[in-house]
Amino acid sequence: MKSYGSANIKIALLITGVVIIIATLIYTQVLVSDILERERDIANLYAKAIEFIATDQSQSGEYNFILSNVVTSNSINFPIVVTDAKSKEPTFTRNLDIDTTLPQKEQNEKIKEIVIEMDRINQPIKVSFQDTVPLSYVHYGQSVLATRLKQLPIIQFIVAGIFIFLGYFGFNYIKRTEQSNIWVGLSKETAHQLGTPLSSLMGWNELIKSSANDPLKVTQLSGEMSNDIDRLSKIANRFSKIGSKPDLKPENVNDIIEKVVKYFKVRIPRLNTGTFEATSRKKIDLEINGLKSAIALINSDLFEWVIENLTKNALDAIENSAGAIKFDIEEKGSHVFIDVTDTGKGIDLRFKKDIFRPGYSTKLRGWGLGLSLSKRIIETYHKGKLFIKESAPGKGTTFSIRLDKGIKSS
Repeated sequence: MKSYGSANIKIALLITGVVIIIATLIYTQVLVSDILERERDIANLYAKAIEFIATDQSQSGEYNFILSNVVTSNSINFPIVVTDAKSKEPTFTRNLDIDTTLPQKEQNEKIKEIVIEMDRINQPIKVSFQDTVPLSYVHYGQSVLATRLKQLPIIQFIVAGIFIFLGYFGFNYIKRTEQSNIWVGLSKETAHQLGTPLSSLMGWNELIKSSANDPLKVTQLSGEMSNDIDRLSKIANRFSKIGSKPDLKPENVNDIIEKVVKYFKVRIPRLNTGTFEATSRKKIDLEINGLKSAIALINSDLFEWVIENLTKNALDAIENSAGAIKFDIEEKGSHVFIDVTDTGKGIDLRFKKDIFRPGYSTKLRGWGLGLSLSKRIIETYHKGKLFIKESAPGKGTTFSIRLDKGIKSS
C-alpha cells in the first residue's frame, strides 16, 4: 500500500528546496543590480570629474588632487581604465590584475584586452570638451563582490541540489530502515504472541501424559488446553485487524483486564521465555483496584492485546523472583484511566521518548514492537492516549491508558 504521508514529506522537501533557491536567487539578483547601479554611478561621476577638470583649467591642480585622492581612492573598488580618444592607449588604470614586472608595451597590450572585455560588460563613457570634442573614454568592469554575487546562484543551485539529494535519499533510507525494523519486530511479536499458548499447550500435554490414570485431572488440564487453543484463534484474529478500522463498542474495562489477569495467573509460575523451567519461576502478584463497572468505547480483542503487552512488559521488567503488577481503574469526566504499575527495574528518563519507538528494546532478546503496537492500538484505533505516567530506575514503572467513555458524563 502506498504511503501518502511519505510522499507528502518528499514533495514538501522538494518544494522547500525550490522555494529556497528561488528566494535566494531573487534576493541575490537585487543585490547585484544595486551594486552594479552604484558602480555605474561612480564611473559616471569619475567621467564627469575628468570632463570638468578639462573644462576649468584654472583649478585643475586642486581638482586633480580631489579626483585622485578622494573620489578614486574612496569610491572605486572595481577595475577602471581611462584611454585617450584617438589611439585608445591607456592613460590611467586602477584595480587591474596585471603583472607590473612586464615591459610597458606588454602591459599596455594586456590592458587593451581587458578593455575589450570591459566594453562587453559595460558601455564605455565618453569624456568630451564642451560636449563636442572627445577627450577620452572611461572603461569600467565589475567589482569582485558583484562577480562573486553573480556566481552565488550557481553555488546555491549546487548546495540546494545536494540538500535535496541527501534529504530525499536520507529520508528513504530512514523509512526503509524503520519499515525493516517494523517487519522484523512484527514477526518476532507474532512468534512471542504464539509462544505463550504454545508453551502452555506443551506443558499441559506433558501433564496429561503423567496424569493418564486421573480422569478428573485430565479433564481440568483439557479445559486449560482449550483456553490456549481459543487464545491462538484470538491472536490470529488480532493480527487480521491491523491496518483495518476496528469496531468500537461500550465494554466493561474491568472484565477484560480480569480475563487477562486470570490467564496469566495460571501461567506465571511456568513462564520463562516460553518454556517450563522451574528453576526460574517467579512469584508475581496481579491485582485489580478501582472501579468494577467502568465502561469505555473499545474493541475488546485489541484492548485485551494492549493489556497483555503491558503485563508481559511488566513481567520482563521484574527481575527479582517476587514482585507485583497492579491495575488501577478510575473515571475522570468523560474518560476512563487505567494505570498499570509494576515493581520492576524502571526506565531511565533518557530513554522515555524511545520506549514506544518500533525496534527499541532494553532486553537482550527483545523484539521492540509490543509497546509500539500498544500505543498505535490505543491512540490510532481508539483515539486515546498511552504514556509513561511515572518511572524511576529501581522503583518500577506506571503506564497510563486514557480511553473515551463513549457517553457524556453527568
